[in-house]
Amino acid sequence: MPAYHHGSEIEALVRAGARCRFYEANETLEPDEAELGRLLERRTRALHLTHFLGFPQDAARWRAWCDERGLLLIEDAAQAWLAERDGRPVGSDGDLAIYCLYKTFGLPDGAALLSRLPLTTRGARRRLAAGSLGLEHAAWLLARSSLLSQIAKRVPREQRYSAARDFALGEPASTPSTATLLALPRVACAEAAAQRRYNYGQLLRVMSALVPSAFRRIPAGASPFVLPIATIEKPEMLRRLRARGIRPLDFWSIPHPALPVDEFPGAAALRASIIGLPVHQELRSSDLQLIVAIFRDEYRAAV
Repeated sequence: MPAYHHGSEIEALVRAGARCRFYEANETLEPDEAELGRLLERRTRALHLTHFLGFPQDAARWRAWCDERGLLLIEDAAQAWLAERDGRPVGSDGDLAIYCLYKTFGLPDGAALLSRLPLTTRGARRRLAAGSLGLEHAAWLLARSSLLSQIAKRVPREQRYSAARDFALGEPASTPSTATLLALPRVACAEAAAQRRYNYGQLLRVMSALVPSAFRRIPAGASPFVLPIATIEKPEMLRRLRARGIRPLDFWSIPHPALPVDEFPGAAALRASIIGLPVHQELRSSDLQLIVAIFRDEYRAAV
């Protein structure tokens, strides 16, 4: 498992009875083959490969590496739905591939699992989940009105962050909610990946010096999740941007308790410094210009 992780993916495996061994990865966040070789044991069963921020890893290479060693390959594409490499969708090489649908489109729920082997599922009562969908789109509509967005800023919406709550796993349903089934075909489109690349490029053009080297070039098939920015004043920058109406991502500040933190300084440095700026397909040119202007103001103030 990568030492730089969200935490819920670790929690899922821990609850399933697996013991996770962690790799630091190289500067592009791809596994280092020599490091993996040192971690291999007789009981090793799988390699977990994460497609960070919608940037596709070389999964075909790691498929071959796993096959040579009799291992399963798990592709974590939670942030990479719609991404592709060499014309093939991310997730095409794994024994399991996991996607998070609502991280790409405004849906109330939704993960997808692609398995090489058939899976058994149990029946579940379908939920409506219209309330969650309504909140997502109400927030989107509020942001489109300068007056309403100013009013909305005064209403506290975000709970204080809790790692335990963030890592918690709900009871999976074998069927999506009715709201997701209704919304998905209306909002999902493959062109969103190209729009995300464009938005990412517009921000990257003026902020590249603050972007980690692994994410300063946009691969042709990427579907960027956010633009990662490194700052030595992470908590203060998050606070300042939120106060100005931007919702940055507090990117993976707290690891899963299973990680021996002191053994992975690279992951610790990323956790302490990386925030994500929005690049999603609904942003307009004026939104991107505003993000740049506000970030520049607050970055200068913070440092």
